[in-house]
Amino acid sequence: MQAYNMMIKTNHALIRGEVPTDAQKKKIAKWLRAHRVTDGRRRTFDAYAYPRFYFPPVNGGKKLQTIIPISPKTNIVADNAYEYEILRLLHMFDPDDEVTEMVEETKERLRHTCFGYQRCHYAECFEAGMMVLRFLAFAAADDEAWMQKQIDVYNKHFGDAKHHSGVQKFYWYILSEMPMGLALPQIEKQAELILAHLGREYPIKTGNEDVALYAMRNALARLPQYMYLKERKPHVNEKTGKIYFEIK
Repeated sequence: MQAYNMMIKTNHALIRGEVPTDAQKKKIAKWLRAHRVTDGRRRTFDAYAYPRFYFPPVNGGKKLQTIIPISPKTNIVADNAYEYEILRLLHMFDPDDEVTEMVEETKERLRHTCFGYQRCHYAECFEAGMMVLRFLAFAAADDEAWMQKQIDVYNKHFGDAKHHSGVQKFYWYILSEMPMGLALPQIEKQAELILAHLGREYPIKTGNEDVALYAMRNALARLPQYMYLKERKPHVNEKTGKIYFEIK
């Protein structure tokens, strides 16, 4: 669980706007590198659908949540999300030939998947495709056509089925960090809905409820009319005990 906890904690800090020092980046990268799996742990029954470098811990059979909480129903979503996030942090904090090789091999692997390259939106492939979009935002930022395919899948099929409440917020989180040229038109389409969710109060259960609020804020703040939100932080309503974001 150590690598998972490190990955979650680091990403939450970044979403909140906290910037690690160079020494901290090296320490995080060293820790994550140490948890790379050996070939013997790979899921050999599908050479493309599952990770090759990082698998989440068994955790008693319970799949681990994503950064913006989604509780995956399948290993395809849980395993891939875990690997993408670790590769992303390594790419950001300590890139070298080994990291580049892992990223490039993962991109090639995804080109052979239905959820990563062939617009599949059925069952778990919808969420798995979102995780791919998150990965592409750093691993293939210059491949706008590939990212646009994944965006189109979300826009066309989000309403096809009932999704976990975190799926929509996770998509907004992706938009907050995607290349501006692709992200801005999508944020503009979603702005009123994001604003409505940002203006709600949320019960405090885990202590990390502010992360989704920061992610929504970060997405909206990319639009000129909402740039002022970048300087604001969530608050706790003393009367209700719930967390909220002041948007006026």
